[in-house]
Amino acid sequence: MNNKHNKNSSINDSYTVSFFDTILKMKYTPYVIMIFFALMLYLLIYAFGGNFGPTAHNWFNNYSRQAYSWLQGRLDVPYDRPYLEIAFFGDRMYISFPPFPSIVLLPIVFLYGYNTPDHIIVLCITLIALVYAYKIAIKIVKDIKLAMFFTMFLILGTNYLHISLWGAVWYMAQNMAFTLMLISIYYAITDKKWHSYISLFALCASMGCRPFNALYLPVILFLITKRENVGLLAFARKLVLYAIPAILLGSFYMWLNYVRFGSIIEFGHNYLPEFTLDYHGQFHPSRITHNLSMMFFGTDITYAINHGFPHIGRPTFAFWLASPIFVSFTAYFIAYLHWWRKESTVDSMLIKVIPFLVLLHMFTFSFHRTLGGRQFGSRYIVDTLPVIFFGLLLIVPKFPRVKHMIINFPLMLFGALINFHGTIMFFIFYFPI
Repeated sequence: MNNKHNKNSSINDSYTVSFFDTILKMKYTPYVIMIFFALMLYLLIYAFGGNFGPTAHNWFNNYSRQAYSWLQGRLDVPYDRPYLEIAFFGDRMYISFPPFPSIVLLPIVFLYGYNTPDHIIVLCITLIALVYAYKIAIKIVKDIKLAMFFTMFLILGTNYLHISLWGAVWYMAQNMAFTLMLISIYYAITDKKWHSYISLFALCASMGCRPFNALYLPVILFLITKRENVGLLAFARKLVLYAIPAILLGSFYMWLNYVRFGSIIEFGHNYLPEFTLDYHGQFHPSRITHNLSMMFFGTDITYAINHGFPHIGRPTFAFWLASPIFVSFTAYFIAYLHWWRKESTVDSMLIKVIPFLVLLHMFTFSFHRTLGGRQFGSRYIVDTLPVIFFGLLLIVPKFPRVKHMIINFPLMLFGALINFHGTIMFFIFYFPI
């Protein structure tokens, strides 16, 4: 009788697993599951984050104010608000941040004025990032559960969680750049060659939010070259065509910079009072040692957990603690170099160049005066996460017998918990009850 019961139980368990796998294989099921869990975590942040919520007023709405001025036929802004980081040049005042988010906001500003629902907008951007992260993951690892896991690791288990919900100018720019970088990567690895138009345009748009993302152009070009699989001269001709939308967007950036500040590469930050009053300006090599030390070895987690933000100019703690996916990538990369050091495929070259570009990106940050001001974690380094995520995914299939979810889950959980708590403390500071 027990044998019969065990047999029936085994059949039921197999049926349940088979049913779940069937549901999971439906086209939109993974997206629904991931968005559900993400929204549950976001709701908890809204619930415990002081008066912060998707409909809270955004005081730091520089991009909406800039778009509003554009719709009025002017490039400057009519008055100063010191907390908005307004650039002074000649007798005029300008929004100093790279302009792409203002382009996106134009139709919304047309409807709402400059009181746009920025926190709702960035929530939508975050969900788009989740979708494209999964599209990249499933394309590379070919396993639904594994792709879902690494997507959630990136979106909820890293310092990206901290920047993903606030519509303030700094965070909106980073969130949009992060999402556009994922979009650029995805459309560079699909099977359709015409997607190169989208990939290069998305990269240029990302640069219009965070200019240092230009460092990842070699990765995108490398992927497009791999897909084209033609000679160098033929590829160069095609690249010129593929790049036309990106060139037009980049030309707008340069024109806007020139007519405002007299230089095609000046977005305006160098004319902020905090940098004009500093003897060394915005970037200076004298800051490299201290900033790199904080980025790599800062371990003042107690202060960060208690306060949720540092004082101006004081990053809280090391990027690999705020975003443990770096620990995963480093471990996988070392294992890859040990077991696959003789591999000479296209992917192997990408895997090896990604850490170099990311470290170069971090090095450029080390010149900066503030490393991002008030924040939780090391938010500048969030800019590197899409490429680290991509590199990790390229390595994972090399080790098919490894239980990837089991060994990475503790790191994902640590990242989610620490960023969840720190983000709540941060919002309580900015949105006190």
